[in-house]
Amino acid sequence: MQPVADAARRGCAAGSPDGWRNGQFDVVRQLMALHGELAPPRQRRDYARIASRSVGVEPDVYCWQPAAWPPFLEHYAIVRGGEQTSLKSVLDRGASRIDLDPAMCAALGRYLQRIKPSEVTYQNFELAESLIVLTHDAEHLKAPSASEAAVECYALQHVRPLVREAGWGDAFANEIALLAWEIYYPRVPPPFRTGECRDGGPLDRSPGSNAWP
Repeated sequence: MQPVADAARRGCAAGSPDGWRNGQFDVVRQLMALHGELAPPRQRRDYARIASRSVGVEPDVYCWQPAAWPPFLEHYAIVRGGEQTSLKSVLDRGASRIDLDPAMCAALGRYLQRIKPSEVTYQNFELAESLIVLTHDAEHLKAPSASEAAVECYALQHVRPLVREAGWGDAFANEIALLAWEIYYPRVPPPFRTGECRDGGPLDRSPGSNAWP
């Protein structure tokens, strides 16, 4: 834990809010390195290509192992003061890297294998969530100055075309998109939601269509 402690001391010694924020992420980066040594995450270039096709950026995407992610989250919660313990990913903008929760990776794996979720199962929700989590982080890389609420809204709008791309038909694509809008979106923290995210709203990327999201 010494590298983590050293990073924390550097952050505490910073003389500005930006310095403190950078120090905080340096602590997170050291924690990830520590837990990653015990169970190294696996790079997934096929998941990166999902981001490339939908968002237009191709980050380095890594999938964490179930043995390593929960212990990392425990330490991460301490750094964040108890916040975001249900974290599904970590974005390192400087390295253009996305680290994903094992459950998100499993859902993306089923998506790429074209294993369609059974009706009325939690896998439908995981499909929507995994596509949003991946494209949310990719949108941050495309537009670094955009707010959390804006990129979350953009990520919602990737669900329908990505599911349609899997060849499961328009009806199923509409179903998963509505699940993302009606079930997933109301659950996200307030900073990730905005009234501008609506059909015909300022963040609607297809204002000429009434298909939403």
